[in-house]
Amino acid sequence: MAETTGANAPSELDIEAARWFFQNAVDIFVLIRGGTISRINPAWTELSGWSVEETVGRPMEEFIHPGDEQIVRDLITDLIADGHGRAEHRLLRKDGQDLWVRSRVKRGSGDATIVVLEDVTDEHRRVADSADAVRTNDLLREAAGVYIWRFDPDTGLYDIDPDLSTVGAPGTSGSRTITADQMTAEIHPDDQKRVTDAFYRTLATGEPLVVEYRHFRSEGGWARLRASWRGLCKRSTGLWAVLGLTQDVSEVAEARDAALEAAEAKAQFLANMSHEIRTPMNGVLGVLHLLKSENLTPDGRQLLEEAVGCGQMLAELLNDVIDFSKIEAGRLEFSPEPTDPGALLNSVAGLLRPQSSARGLWLNTHVDPGIGWASVDPVRLRQILFNLIGNAVKFTLTGGVDARLSRLDRDGESRLRFEITDTGVGIADEAQADLFQRFHQADGSTTRRFGGSGLGLAISRRLAELMGGEIGFYSKPGEGSTFWIEVLAPRVEARAADTGEAEGLLDGLRVLVVEDNPTNRLIATRMLQQLGADVETADDGQQGVEAATRQAFDLIFMDIQMPVMDGMEATRRIRALPEPVCSTPILAMTANAMSYQADSYLVAGMNGIVAKPLSPAALVAQIAAIVAQSEHEAAA
Repeated sequence: MAETTGANAPSELDIEAARWFFQNAVDIFVLIRGGTISRINPAWTELSGWSVEETVGRPMEEFIHPGDEQIVRDLITDLIADGHGRAEHRLLRKDGQDLWVRSRVKRGSGDATIVVLEDVTDEHRRVADSADAVRTNDLLREAAGVYIWRFDPDTGLYDIDPDLSTVGAPGTSGSRTITADQMTAEIHPDDQKRVTDAFYRTLATGEPLVVEYRHFRSEGGWARLRASWRGLCKRSTGLWAVLGLTQDVSEVAEARDAALEAAEAKAQFLANMSHEIRTPMNGVLGVLHLLKSENLTPDGRQLLEEAVGCGQMLAELLNDVIDFSKIEAGRLEFSPEPTDPGALLNSVAGLLRPQSSARGLWLNTHVDPGIGWASVDPVRLRQILFNLIGNAVKFTLTGGVDARLSRLDRDGESRLRFEITDTGVGIADEAQADLFQRFHQADGSTTRRFGGSGLGLAISRRLAELMGGEIGFYSKPGEGSTFWIEVLAPRVEARAADTGEAEGLLDGLRVLVVEDNPTNRLIATRMLQQLGADVETADDGQQGVEAATRQAFDLIFMDIQMPVMDGMEATRRIRALPEPVCSTPILAMTANAMSYQADSYLVAGMNGIVAKPLSPAALVAQIAAIVAQSEHEAAA
């Protein structure tokens, strides 16, 4: 480099400043002479990792990424032609990583070339990340039908993904904006008001919302879209700019609708089967209950008891199937009430003792002193115990069954613990893990000695969990089993003992039975007459309304499914009659006894429900509930 003399010669201060800048610059400075690097500043070593000794004396080309050699050759061509040049390329760091730089080269005096390299690695990384984001967004849009949009309240325009037409959204391929009126016009007419009301709400408040609606497809038909949006920023007009994301959920929505339809079909099938099975069962068990009051020989009475037992087992199987379906649907209801758990255990054992005695087995109960009364659902607890004790009796060939009740008070909770121990066949090790699975049986072969639906234990476990407890067992093949259950059951005061006998409960009362099935009509009539009632019957809902209009009744039993007029319509018409007829208690007497069905009967104006197959005990319980309700209302 030639010396500068005279007035243009740099001062010592200029030289010192240049030296300081060279040493402390953030950018890399490289001086090339004779085709090799002759000098570098500290930034080179800091950014590239190469030391002075590893750099000086080597051609610059050795530090260029092989993939960028053509870029550097073009840069040299510009340098030769114009004396300077610019380019972006990669350097090879010592650690093998790439260093993106923006090169500025300038020809100096003699054979010198000055190179300034600006580190732009972060900038390139941001560009790459942005490209990845775009690719990800494209993939998301293509795979899941998702696009992003913005709405400007000042212009009334939507700024939308240019490929939104691929998911059936409004506009044409390549469009970027669409007016609010155009967007609304493409929404299904039945959904327009709901969507626009929600959108205006966000425009006014910025509140985030999610809406699902139908949108016209460019190729025809309707797409199911789910849009979620929120306020982005509030404008001077007081309205919010909105950022949104919309997804085509047509397949998901259709699958969901199909699942709901299948569930509804299943529920309807279950309800129909319940009705069709319970109706003939009502005839069988009802007649058997009526025969208990007849004079029979000892052999005849034994045969009658066997028939009643088989009928109850069939009813229990039906209840298991229905209960499990209600559990799956989340419709199972619990009604805790003051209960004597010791008496309940003895009652269940008493029902099963004839079966165990007939097989030469003992069935003993043991109730620890001080159990007291508890707040628990007696129906569900009885169901669990009937399953567990019934299984113990069924799977025991010799010996017997012991059922023990104790109370556990710990951690501020009071629980009841039942243990059912038998001397039966036990449970094989390989069958124990899945024992509480539905439809599972320890012996599933066609030659198995013991029947059953495989639902009892699955239902018992779910009931125990819903009652705040748990169930378990331990068993050894050939040596019997012990099943235990714990349920949450706070202590309560004992309930006053019921007074009076069922017989004569309805003495002097006039009762109307509305039932289209002759057998069921006969059974209900005879059962009510045994309770002392004066019974009149009607064959369908219309005759029932006419009978209620002609004379006053103290109580009406109303079937649901009947020709001419069903029970719910008949109930509504009776409730529309003048006093005192409209206030007559009406009990649904039906095989359609699922909980959601029972709710509809109450809405129609009925006071309760007696499920078929009928039993004297169920009739008495419902009548007692009606009496108690009337007394409470009178006192109030």
